[in-house]
This record gives sequence, C-alpha cells and structure tokens, in this order.
Amino acid sequence: MAHAQTAPASPPPLTGTREFHASTSLRAVYDSNVSRTSTALAATRGIVRQDYTLEPTVSVDLVQPIGRQEVFLNAVTGYDFHRENTQLNRGRASLEGGYVTSLGICQGSAIETYSASQSDLAQIDSTQGLKNLRETYGTAVGVQCGLAQGIQGGVHAQRQETFNSAQVQRTADNTVRSLGAELGYGNATLGKVSLIYNYSENQLPNQIIPGQPVGNGFFSTTYGVNLQHSFGSRLQVGGNIGRTLVKRGFAPPGVKPKFSSTTYSGQASYRFGNNLEIDVGAARAVLPTSRAGKLYDITTSGQINAHYRLGTRIGVNAGYRIADVKSNVDTTTTFRVITNSRSYTTSGSVTYRQSRHVSLGVDVVYDDRNTNLPEFNYTATRVGLMATFEF
Repeated sequence: MAHAQTAPASPPPLTGTREFHASTSLRAVYDSNVSRTSTALAATRGIVRQDYTLEPTVSVDLVQPIGRQEVFLNAVTGYDFHRENTQLNRGRASLEGGYVTSLGICQGSAIETYSASQSDLAQIDSTQGLKNLRETYGTAVGVQCGLAQGIQGGVHAQRQETFNSAQVQRTADNTVRSLGAELGYGNATLGKVSLIYNYSENQLPNQIIPGQPVGNGFFSTTYGVNLQHSFGSRLQVGGNIGRTLVKRGFAPPGVKPKFSSTTYSGQASYRFGNNLEIDVGAARAVLPTSRAGKLYDITTSGQINAHYRLGTRIGVNAGYRIADVKSNVDTTTTFRVITNSRSYTTSGSVTYRQSRHVSLGVDVVYDDRNTNLPEFNYTATRVGLMATFEF
C-alpha cells in the first residue's frame, strides 16, 4: 500500500537459525450480507445476500540462513467456495520472499511480494464487474544501518503494480513507485526518534484524460517525525506524524491541482499482568484508490483491541474499529461512486489450542457502513468456525 508515510517491507531479523513452519486450516463462514449493499441493489447485482463459504487454506513459513545471509519465504494459498453465489468462487494467494544480508552495522534486503484474490464487493461501486480478480505485484529494496544505541538511518525503494481482471474495474489499475529515507537516534532511555521523508508517484494508466497523452495520477511528498518508546515492560508506544503534499498530474477546471494534509500512524500497547493486553491505534493516510472511478482515498481510522488468555489453552480477542474514507471522483467515470463513507466494525474471537499441533476457533464480525449513496449503506454479520493443524 502506498502513501506518503509508507514503511519499507520488513524482512525477518538475521538470527542464523533455520526456521520452518507449515499449517493447514479449514474455515466455514456464514455471511448475512455478501453483497455489501442494500437489499434492492443486491438484487440488481444478482447477488444472494445471505451465503455460506468454505475456505481451505495452506501456509508455509521458511527462513534459511546462508552464512551471514538468509533467504525467506512466507506463502499462503487457498480457495473460497460459495454455496449460493458460486460466481464469486475464487482461489487466493499471498507470497512474500526475499534475501537479507549483513553489511557490517548495516542490513540490506530485497523482497518480492504477490497477492491475488476476489475483490470484496464493498470495494466495488459499479453494478458490473463483480467477479474480479485483483492481483498485486511488489518489489522492495532497502538498507538499514546503526546499532541499538546511537545514530540510525536507512533508505528504501518500492514498486507496486495492481491489476483487475474485470473490464469495468481496470480504471483502478495502478502503479506506485516510492522512495523513503529515515535518520534518527536511539538509546535505552530515550527510545528512538527519527526524521522521515517519503516521495511516491501513483499512476492510474487506464484513467484516460481527454486531450492528455497518458493516464491519470498523483504525486505525494511527506516530511515527518517517527517516535518509538517503551515505558518499562508493560507499555510500548510508537508512531509517526508528518505533513503530506499531494499534487494531481491533471486537474479538471475548477479543481485544485494540489493540497496538503496532516498524516499519521500511531499505536500503543499495554500489558496487564501476564494474561491481558490492550492495543490502540490511529492512522490517517492518502492512498491510491482501489475503486474504479476514483483517483485517491483519504482514510482516517482508529481502533482498539483486547487480548486475554484463559490459561494455556484458550485465547479471547475483542476489537472495535472506525474508519472514514473521503475520495475524489474521476471526471471520466460513467457511474456514481462513493465519495464519503464511515464504517464501524466490531469483532470477537475465541481460540482453543487442543495441542501443539491442533487448534479450534470461532469468530464473529459485525460491519455497519454509511455512505453518500444510500444504496451502498449496509450492515453485515459474519460468523466463522475454523480448525487448524500445524506441523
């Protein structure tokens, strides 16, 4: 994901230890509103709102040291079977692999990523192109230097390309190139304080502007500060805040070609004894759109999560999240799009670990979204049951 404060992809730390972990799981889900719209629009889309899915998944994590270097791979693949909306059946995959090396007090890395899945219908504003495979390819390289005590710094560069299979969704295809740098100081008492810089180019080649030789796009630049600090062993806080300048490649008459906004990302975690942990977070970012008919989204969100352990076998999680999204509209679009939305998400889960290899879980998620287009307002409840075998 690309925005003015995008962090580099993170490789595993160099430990010199070979690691291998694999698991297979089967999840069954009831969804009260697969369409992510009103009842009337779901019928227009040809979607049965209530549906059941079966989701088998296989995952593999591997780290292989080679002297003072290592290669790693994280792979997840699966398939989603719908009982009612079989047209949405789709395989899914997520791959991340790369190379990490030690260069004195520096660590260099090169990472490749790939993901593919059926688009969530909440991310589609058109009544067409619902069966859409969304694929993302990414490349990231970086160098991070410094010791835990003293001056620290690094640079990173990334390229990410996203493609949609449905014709109507292809105006949301995008290419993002970003370059970032960080310079700071850290010690055991202060924590870490850094100055950060990030520049990104966001191109949407299929958003054709009449009279222009290339597609639409925008550029963003951020200057900011990153802070990380631990208050003993119980409280950890961190985050960054900056000022982001966004400039459109082409702006229609009457539309300002650029604007600036405060962007940030922060989190805090507090541990109550050995069993309870509370996490809170907030973020604001300018992101390339994932919807046809738009150029960018300004997303502001906040969340809180609680994790509780009931002995050594049972874990309980609960969470709540609010997200506001404001978007511009591509002047060449032929259908109405959502420009303002607010979503509320409440979630909870219970996991029972029967042994080192076998675990069972149940989770519940409730979504409530309000937008500037009433037909896209919806509520949805999802209940999932999952069995996992690890080896």
